[in-house]
Amino acid sequence: MPLGPDLSQRLPARKRKDWRSRLTKTAGGGRRWRLCLALVLAALAACTSPRPHKVSTGTADVDCGVDTSLKDERCFDRTPEVSADPSYTLHFVEFDDQGWLYPGPKDDGYAAEMGSANGQLDRAVEDVASRLAKNERVLLLVYVHGWKHGAAHDDRDVKRFRQMLSDAAVFDGKARASGAGTRSVVGIYVGWRGAGRFSRSNPLITLTFWTRKNAALHVSEGAPRELFARIRALRERWNAVDASRPRLRTVVVGHSFGGWAVFSALSPSILELLAQRLDAGAAGDSAEAWRRARLRSAADMVILVNPAFEATRYQPIHKLAQKVRLSEYEPPVLLLVTSKADAATGTAFPFGRFFNTLFQRPFVSDEEAYAAMRTPGFVDQYVTHSLAGDGADASKCRGWRGDPGAEEEKERSARMLENGAREKLRHDEWRGYLAGNNKSLRAGWEWQYCGGTTIRYKAHAPQSPVWNILTDGTVIPNHSDIMGEPLHAFFRQIYLDLPQ
Repeated sequence: MPLGPDLSQRLPARKRKDWRSRLTKTAGGGRRWRLCLALVLAALAACTSPRPHKVSTGTADVDCGVDTSLKDERCFDRTPEVSADPSYTLHFVEFDDQGWLYPGPKDDGYAAEMGSANGQLDRAVEDVASRLAKNERVLLLVYVHGWKHGAAHDDRDVKRFRQMLSDAAVFDGKARASGAGTRSVVGIYVGWRGAGRFSRSNPLITLTFWTRKNAALHVSEGAPRELFARIRALRERWNAVDASRPRLRTVVVGHSFGGWAVFSALSPSILELLAQRLDAGAAGDSAEAWRRARLRSAADMVILVNPAFEATRYQPIHKLAQKVRLSEYEPPVLLLVTSKADAATGTAFPFGRFFNTLFQRPFVSDEEAYAAMRTPGFVDQYVTHSLAGDGADASKCRGWRGDPGAEEEKERSARMLENGAREKLRHDEWRGYLAGNNKSLRAGWEWQYCGGTTIRYKAHAPQSPVWNILTDGTVIPNHSDIMGEPLHAFFRQIYLDLPQ
């Protein structure tokens, strides 16, 4: 029996009106519910699989250079990518949210779509080891990406890392032509699920900020420690002979939560290096002793860009670094660069940390409370230098050219080769500047690099081996746009300070 219409007719007029109103509200609520459901389903449809991206073993049978890696499907899922001209090799090492390598064929949880991903770490380290055993000198660049990124062949960070390796190989070719010492260029791109299960197009990806920070910590405490430990073992073995011509140069770069992963994994090694200098006594006071100890550490230089972790984790290194006294200028062993234009670490991070620290209170001091809610670059008393990208004197590096926009890879490589020559000349001037100051830096020093950036000393020990730099939006426009050439030119010229 159809109750609805009959019941409505038997109700008084006022109650019939209320009854119809409730029906209308219920229908409206249903529409809102269906809309929410549609949004959730759309978000879930934009989720990505937890599978690794690089599941096949790469060989040199296919040229996977900067351009071809984006066009030839045979390059899309392979590691390593081998580029013929300029010559470099790019390995990918991927980890899950626990910092584990993906299962191998005989492991629990293995699926066919995981391919050969389990062997990525072994193949990368063994490649470097075999080159060293063949008497090659190697430049190893390691990059750990941050939030929202991964190891897909067309990820923006992957594409830019290929260009970094290409540039290093181009500069190496220039050194070979001039008769100077050369290095094989090898890259290791450390991939983790920086976006979680979401794709970059998913509107809910912004909500993953804090879960991805926790994931980065788990990643750093897993197999990446094996990767860095094995790199360190290679450096201890092959760099012991000649500090002026080390066999294995290693630079590690981490961005955002990737910076957190790098710092968490490598800060014990950095603390050990600083402590050795501080407590070794007279035997460790010379510049030669410092360089030898540095060559046996996990990396020659660790660079963190817009690092997304609380300054309470950084404070012990900052304090120890101020106690270390170097007899002459040495390039930084740890270099942090944070942009004032980075809203993610400058605004969102302290907002989130306010709630994260509710159960960590009370703090023992105002400094600790302040540092617990901010990243190292946004704690003024920990900042050592500023890096500005405006007001540059064009006469300091004539002919250096930035990115013109649309440009073929061959044109870009030719421009970078010209820029590299100018950066080398400018670096020779820097060496002259140091020589004129007895190889030392004093309070108030500053220097303009090719690319238009000017670094200025702000506070603490002028020759500290740890630099915490605050820059502006002309150098790093926001949290993620860290691939601008002025910043990379600055890094390249700092790298030239290391014995080549």
